[in-house]
Amino acid sequence: MKRGIHSRLSELRRSGEIKTGRQLAESMQVSQKDLLFPGEGREVETSFGRCYMRELQFPLEHKHGNTTLAGILTCCGNALVLPSRDNTLANLDPKRSLFLDVETTGLSGGTGTWAFLIGLGWLEESYFMLRQYFLRRPVEERAILRHFTDTAAEFSTMITFNGKLFDLPLLQTRQMLAGLSQTEPRLHLDLLQCARNLWKKRLPSRSLRSIEESILGLQRLEDIPGAEIPGVYFDYLRRGESGRIKQVFHHNALDILSMVTLLERVTQLAAGKSLEHPAETLALGRLCLQAGRHMEGIGYLQETSASSIAPLAEEAIMELALYYKRLGNWPEAVSLWEKTLLHPAANPIVYIELAKYYEHRCRDYQTALKMTEAAQAKINRQVSNAPASSGEVSLQAIQRRLKRLKHRLAATTFGG
Repeated sequence: MKRGIHSRLSELRRSGEIKTGRQLAESMQVSQKDLLFPGEGREVETSFGRCYMRELQFPLEHKHGNTTLAGILTCCGNALVLPSRDNTLANLDPKRSLFLDVETTGLSGGTGTWAFLIGLGWLEESYFMLRQYFLRRPVEERAILRHFTDTAAEFSTMITFNGKLFDLPLLQTRQMLAGLSQTEPRLHLDLLQCARNLWKKRLPSRSLRSIEESILGLQRLEDIPGAEIPGVYFDYLRRGESGRIKQVFHHNALDILSMVTLLERVTQLAAGKSLEHPAETLALGRLCLQAGRHMEGIGYLQETSASSIAPLAEEAIMELALYYKRLGNWPEAVSLWEKTLLHPAANPIVYIELAKYYEHRCRDYQTALKMTEAAQAKINRQVSNAPASSGEVSLQAIQRRLKRLKHRLAATTFGG
């Protein structure tokens, strides 16, 4: 009886009518692979086994937002030094650069977070290559990391968006846990840092989505929210649901393509081209002064000072005045501060700067007192829910200045 049962089971296994656990796992893996991206996805062999990747080729004429990918060919490292504040990037070559963006199981980082989708992009001769490594099963992580590590080593520069603080450190942690050498690019351009330096005064948010909509002319349709991505991946692991995981691939691909067009836009702005907003000329003026490019910086700030957007014009005038103050060019600085006072919403710090000038440079305590009292009145008129002033424009600092000036005036009068 037992032999009959065993014999019958063997026949069913051979015929494929029933499957062993291993056969089921293999067939499930094949079916999931085929369901994802037929013709685009493939398996590659590594020293740690097989891993899955998807590759897409985009012609450089591919339109992404309001420009094409071909703009990357015009980018040069010299222009990127200014917005990145990194002199080493003068050697950046877009043809030797690797774009990187990862999708993860969480935003906290650390050893408990996986990078389940690693997106890469780079220039080939006549197209832009986009590769995505996908972690079908946790056991394949070492294979994916092995292949990624070897690929990244071929490039001298890495380009990311918040990659210095998140993407690259996360991958380095996973590489360390897998016993692999950590990826350490010779040059690393983080476009988020450039965005913060260029558009802090123009955009309320410097997220990639905000930059796409306001700067790059791109509207994402039916894109998956980033907060949902970890859950979508876990649904894939538990139930093999491939529908929404495809949206994650699309989301990742858009991130990489947007970094390409963002690189072009940052390069243009840094070179003083295609300026669209006074906030951009203000940012360039500050960056140029900080970099020692004084004539350029003064030019950008003077241009901004003529803007119809009063807060930006005032900031530009203040920046110029502080520059001349550092040089000891007091006539220019005072002239600019006094010009700022013509604005109805002049910043109290202007009055304090003039008070310091009249007290310490001119020994004109009466005018210094007048300026300090004007600063105090300005702060007292601020709306009640405005943040409290700090530093030299705090009420405590102003009251101390008033007390000192009144004492000096009294001493002068008494002495006279």
